[in-house]
Amino acid sequence: MMEGVQPTAFSFIGQLDSNNLEKLKIMTTIYKIFIAGLVLLFVGVMITSCTSTKDTYANATEVEDEFKIEKSGAQMWGEACNRCHLAPSPADYNDTDWTTISLHMRVRANLTEKEITKIETFLKSAN
Repeated sequence: MMEGVQPTAFSFIGQLDSNNLEKLKIMTTIYKIFIAGLVLLFVGVMITSCTSTKDTYANATEVEDEFKIEKSGAQMWGEACNRCHLAPSPADYNDTDWTTISLHMRVRANLTEKEITKIETFLKSAN
């Protein structure tokens, strides 16, 4: 080795014979291919993990229905009846009267079948 020259990782190459030099070049090439393969594998894993597994999207209404909190018949009765008039006490009428009143008020208050059924069930259970 020459004096004053800093030795490097490949300073010994001059001392290698041609057989060992070929082995070193092959090992370097294999190392580069291995690193390139690892990079491609990493990129592939990242792309795969970031993609959606769902083939279809849910409609917004389906998602909203999933998280809706159902109101009780008593809550609907208080809200629907008190919009237009003072709500009568459930004890004011019998079950037959509540059935008739419910049919009439469903049309007048523009209530759905589900809403009026819950209200009517509450009124009949409370009288």
